Amino acid sequence: MNNLKAISDQNYLKNQQYRSGDNLDARIQLHRRFSTNPTIYFEWMFDQLNLQAGMQVLEVGCGTGEFWRTNLPRLPDNLRPKLLDLSAGMAAVARASVRQDTRFSFTTADAQNLPFGDRRFDVVLANYMLYHVPNIPQAVRELRRVLVPGGRLCAATNGTSHMQELRELMHRFHLQHAEVPDFVGRYGLKNAPSILRSSFEHVNVIPFNNTLFVTETQPLIDYIHSMVGLWNFPPDAELDLVKWVEFEIQTKGGFTIHISSGVVLAW
Repeated sequence: MNNLKAISDQNYLKNQQYRSGDNLDARIQLHRRFSTNPTIYFEWMFDQLNLQAGMQVLEVGCGTGEFWRTNLPRLPDNLRPKLLDLSAGMAAVARASVRQDTRFSFTTADAQNLPFGDRRFDVVLANYMLYHVPNIPQAVRELRRVLVPGGRLCAATNGTSHMQELRELMHRFHLQHAEVPDFVGRYGLKNAPSILRSSFEHVNVIPFNNTLFVTETQPLIDYIHSMVGLWNFPPDAELDLVKWVEFEIQTKGGFTIHISSGVVLAW
């Protein structure tokens, strides 16, 4: 499979990359464990949403449910979030993540054809997933359709320099495919406003700058392995990579990775 197409190939996403929560969790844990920003990212994101009691809330592409697990103690009264994912396995992981909390409901569906009526939700989240959708404009129209007038979309993504050091490391050891998936080229912080303004009048990009200082080798290797199908990681290359990372940690205390990410709000 052409790995440029892999990032939006629905069968690959459902049956390989996101069949379970393992790959996504490996990436979340690298950020959670080695972030140098004292602000917890998903708590910061929650603060941008201004969720109120009684609001109708939908998350499209809920992943492992980490956003909600992080903010469970902060949920307003009478909030009943609906969580949706393309992968049934991922939706099951999200259900377990919120400890079977009965305030949540779960379903599987395609973001390009949401199974809800018009003007249903006050807030819709679609974080780090629009670059996976084959027809992004169609998905954006669907997100707009299910929002009430004045409702707000949160569609977080990354910037062009996101984890540049890791990409350079992959290049150093020839672990990238000849054609590298361009996530932010499909939907990133820079082009998000032009993409979303086709359906929304207002778009606001709020950056969240951070740095990872990775002091253990295995979590970084797990992250790289989690990109199965997108990065080439032959077994004979792993030993050299591990030696390089371990030397970096021993001599510098850790491996620095700059994060370029943020929330994109549209209404």
